[in-house]
Amino acid sequence: MILLVALVCAAPFLAAWIAYYVIKPQGGESYGQLLKTAPVPALQLSGDAAERLRKRWIILMRADGPCTAECEQLLYATRQAHTMLGKERSRVQRVLIGAPELTEEQARAHPDLIVGRVPAPSPEIDQLLRERAVLIDPLGNQVIAWPLDPDIKKLNGDLMRLLRASRIG
Repeated sequence: MILLVALVCAAPFLAAWIAYYVIKPQGGESYGQLLKTAPVPALQLSGDAAERLRKRWIILMRADGPCTAECEQLLYATRQAHTMLGKERSRVQRVLIGAPELTEEQARAHPDLIVGRVPAPSPEIDQLLRERAVLIDPLGNQVIAWPLDPDIKKLNGDLMRLLRASRIG
């Protein structure tokens, strides 16, 4: 009887050991490219726009000149992923910087988008924004970068995991 009680007590530890060392856990599979944690200087936006960014996750994108098909695809994908967040949507803000020129139709399609005619906050972010969209956390650190033509469901999956794991923003 004592052996049976010891076996029942040891079973969870034995199962955990087998699951960790024999089965090998999978993890770290994000769609976007995880970036080295580094602070990003604040965006130089006007009062109302700057206030809307306080304590929010920021999806930062860049456009110079008219919004091309590639720019439009990125705006569409981020809008859809943002909408799919549901009640967590208020924790994330999409921002388009550079010298963007949106048509009236594009502006109407993205009413929650903050458009700022400001330069990138740093040369490193500027270079990154030429090839990717960047997520910045509420503490002002770069977190993850997605391609300019992202898969909407995978982008949303990354956002959902980050928001679920984070209590900030």
